[in-house]
Amino acid sequence: MPIPSLESTKSKLLEWIEPLVSAEQFQQTSKAIERFFEKNGAAEKLQKKLQKWDQSHAGSWLAPFWDASYLESRKPLPYYSNFNILLKSNIENRDDSVIEMAGKVSHFVADLYHRIIDEEVEPEVFRGRPFDMSQYNHFFRSIRIPELDKDAFYVADFHKKNNHIVFLYKNNMYKVEVTNDEGMIYESHQIAAAIEAAIKDEKAGMNVGIFTTAQRDEAAKMYELLCGKKENVELLQTIADSLVLISIDEESKNAEEALKHLMLHADNKYFDKTIQIIITKRKELGFNIEHCAVDGTAIAAIISHVSKGLRKKDSQIEQLSEMPSAVKLEWQLSDEMRDRLVKMEENHLRQADQYYLQSMIFNEFGAEKIKQMTFSPDAFFHMALQVAQYRTFGTFKSVYEPVGVRYFFEGRTECARATSVEKSNLAKALESGNESNETLYALMKKASDAHSKRIGDCQQGFGVERHMYGLEQMHRLFGAELGMQLPELYHDKGYKTMRHDFISTSGTAYENVKYRMFGPVVSDGYGVAYIILGDTISINISSYTENQDKAKQLMEHLLGALRELRMIGEANHT
Repeated sequence: MPIPSLESTKSKLLEWIEPLVSAEQFQQTSKAIERFFEKNGAAEKLQKKLQKWDQSHAGSWLAPFWDASYLESRKPLPYYSNFNILLKSNIENRDDSVIEMAGKVSHFVADLYHRIIDEEVEPEVFRGRPFDMSQYNHFFRSIRIPELDKDAFYVADFHKKNNHIVFLYKNNMYKVEVTNDEGMIYESHQIAAAIEAAIKDEKAGMNVGIFTTAQRDEAAKMYELLCGKKENVELLQTIADSLVLISIDEESKNAEEALKHLMLHADNKYFDKTIQIIITKRKELGFNIEHCAVDGTAIAAIISHVSKGLRKKDSQIEQLSEMPSAVKLEWQLSDEMRDRLVKMEENHLRQADQYYLQSMIFNEFGAEKIKQMTFSPDAFFHMALQVAQYRTFGTFKSVYEPVGVRYFFEGRTECARATSVEKSNLAKALESGNESNETLYALMKKASDAHSKRIGDCQQGFGVERHMYGLEQMHRLFGAELGMQLPELYHDKGYKTMRHDFISTSGTAYENVKYRMFGPVVSDGYGVAYIILGDTISINISSYTENQDKAKQLMEHLLGALRELRMIGEANHT
């Protein structure tokens, strides 16, 4: 992972902040930037520390800080960190029962785990360059553990023998074997039979997993309380060591409800687990992902593997005569524990009511049509989003767009602020109604090219925010040694305006995925998850309920902008 030059970061900071603030504020921020980057100034001193830090670490210079930024957050996971993915319902074999599907998913999860251990997974390649795949090591048998002030992340050593998943049903948990003591994977029908026998005539249990919805210090206190009984310590370890959690959603009536329940419905959930897989009674497959160790691009591997497995006709050969076991986890709960869990349930329900979610599939065109007009699909979407933002709010605010930096070892993401001068010029011209189609098309090309250039710089490790974050971390570690206060730029209104994730976006191109959702990052903000496929665009917007009217307007204006930009593009492209 490279460290950008100070000159590069300085020029980009000016460029990225300019469309977000007034001319007067930009002048003030420019002066703060000049002072920060002056010769022999704070930036130079911190850059030297960052370079020494990089030389002393075998992996990414950013990784320790980035991991800590997740684990130190005290905000509840379901609403602020985890992300959710709902697959298209047509990928499943509808002849299977829900429990049979659970058996198959368990089998395919174990199969992928074994392939990772055996290094048989095809390496990911993008534009001829390999991606770092170290995140694959964190998919299975891993969990985030709540602790006061800073959580821990646990991942078990690779091991094929005696592996299990944890199955959740009616708020009860079951340890279900998926490999035997020789490391052989049980057939899916055997796993399904074990699950079915275990849950037969089962009654609703206490929702112990509700504590994973709480503010992290509160979750840590509950975790510690549970650990006061040795039986619970064993159960918590069983959850940690499980490949994944799998549960049944018996309540969702349609895909939109299923997506909302992935994020906001806490029954049969344990949000600290890296991968939870939820199967609806309509046989849709959903994923809730804990974000601290894995990102959206990497998680596509398990989605693809399970999806392909479910599409295939049964081809498993009976190899094991013994049956796997499925054993209910029996929690030992004191009255104090039960009281706390009830209060956590009440708090969760109050918090869940604060969110507004809307999802839709825009099926008028997708990536293929956009490419025919010689635009980048991602740039095209963000041009439309900036037009929509301007029409909805009357101004341009900061838009967060994560960019994968997996060209580098331990690479996670950089941030490309999607609001730009070029996009703001386009939005203003379009809204004025005074410009010709030819002029608007030229502005679209400028905006698209600038967007792609910014994304490309970030992919190569030459963004702005992770570098500025690294310099800030050098001050945290060595500021006293350098006799330096935190530089004024970090307090500057313009810089903080850029860092305010008013619209937090994430775009992916998962095949077979219908919807994707995560919560707004800031109280006045919006979450926009989008999936651009060949002929469709999945658009998912989240907000707090108090902002739902604006969220609805944002969706309407976004759809309108997509249509308008297409008309301009088609009229001018030959």
